[in-house]
Amino acid sequence: MIQVSKFEMHSGADRNAFGNAAYAVCKAAKASSGVSDAKYFWINPNLIALMIDADPAAWGPGSQPSAEAMKASFSLSDLSTQVANETWMGAGAGTENFNLAQ
Repeated sequence: MIQVSKFEMHSGADRNAFGNAAYAVCKAAKASSGVSDAKYFWINPNLIALMIDADPAAWGPGSQPSAEAMKASFSLSDLSTQVANETWMGAGAGTENFNLAQ
């Protein structure tokens, strides 16, 4: 599963702190069991997207985040608003579903 979330920076927030908060979320995600990759991308100067590749229930809904992950998430939410959150199927799960449909 790949979780894609977009965060828009609050007006007046520090852009450097915003980027560092996104980095901290990715770092905390990578330290979590079941997470294989976590990256963030600047979409524009005020919008960041996070892509976290994890086993189901290892990150996001249904998971038990670590204290570090919660701290990083709260820091990011202090500086921004989440404007999108999508769960995408990973390549392995997509192939498995395709094969089941055959």
